[in-house]
Amino acid sequence: MNIKIRFYGVAYEQTGVREWCPELLEGSKVEDLLDLMVSECPELQEMVFDEAVFRDYLAISINNVDILGLDGVHTVLKDDDIVFVMPPIGGG
Repeated sequence: MNIKIRFYGVAYEQTGVREWCPELLEGSKVEDLLDLMVSECPELQEMVFDEAVFRDYLAISINNVDILGLDGVHTVLKDDDIVFVMPPIGGG
């Protein structure tokens, strides 16, 4: 199964790529994708997980729908999905 991941903000700076197209097994979930992202780019560990728990302040959407409105990290991915990874933006 092919999906496309687009990184924004600090996630882009950490990975050094704007887009990544990993191949996943059919039936993979967002949590599987996050584990793969962190294994491929360990710099993302602290941004994605607090120990082993997903940090839900990290905005992740699939085809422009926030995963928190779906089944969270248990959302099943489908072929040709586009996943957006957007860390929070701060300032003042």
